Amino acid sequence: MTIAFYWLLTWVSRSQEMHCPKWQTESMKESTKISSALLGAAAIIRCTTASASPILQIVAGAALNPTLAIHEEVTGDAGGTAYPGPTAGGPGVPSAAAGWPNSPPNVATGFAPDPSFGNTLGTSGFHGSYLYLNEAAYVTFQYMRAGDSQLINHFYIDDDLNGTYTELFRTQSTPPCTVSGTTPVCTANGGFSSQNEYTFWLNAGLVPFMYTTGNGVDLINDGTNNPPTEAGNSPGYFLGVDPYKAIAQYQTSGKAVYAGLSDLLGSGDHDFQDRACASRCPSRAASFCSALA
Repeated sequence: MTIAFYWLLTWVSRSQEMHCPKWQTESMKESTKISSALLGAAAIIRCTTASASPILQIVAGAALNPTLAIHEEVTGDAGGTAYPGPTAGGPGVPSAAAGWPNSPPNVATGFAPDPSFGNTLGTSGFHGSYLYLNEAAYVTFQYMRAGDSQLINHFYIDDDLNGTYTELFRTQSTPPCTVSGTTPVCTANGGFSSQNEYTFWLNAGLVPFMYTTGNGVDLINDGTNNPPTEAGNSPGYFLGVDPYKAIAQYQTSGKAVYAGLSDLLGSGDHDFQDRACASRCPSRAASFCSALA
């Protein structure tokens, strides 16, 4: 079971930041609407970019540099998700089994065969891993739904790093984004629980998000509290670079990253499709996509 999200990060200089509110929605008048091919129909709002290029990095822990190879994972199991949404379990983290495209012009270079699911193709990435932002940027969170999860799972953000997390998305309450081609199409206003896209200014470092499963297990992107799931004794989340933006399988950095949650013990739930989030960036920006199973 999986819950999916998608995030967008946009870099601005510190001198420009004073003109750009920390939390942006479509109604903000001092922002510039992005309509590039990368963002497509998901009309994200951002401030003017500068010359830097933030990226999202998938790392193995707080030390940022341990090997990730032992934690390779593929989302070959659609886990109740269905492209392009919003019916069934929503579009979720991209997989061939859910009907996501994999032919020109939408070739999923980041797809890999899933040996645990008959070598069905899905997004390649890593479990037991963490998401790191290399420099301050705006990041947009987009909800891609929860697959066939039976639990009410939650997604939170601590954007000001004060230790208090704000809930953005909740299973069975927040409607999912749909997908046009390979781009999420979301609603950036309305508030909880109708809103399925939010944008925040985040500092460099581990992206301060947290999943709480319906069984009360907290999975935190803090370098420690996302245990590997292969032992089968814990839920956990998966991270993988957007397969349509990746140039290789198991890529560890990029402009867009999916995160997928498995909300039960790994021995009985390993599809990482119970709550999916996604993020996408224009050029000179980084993005993060996420799903929970």
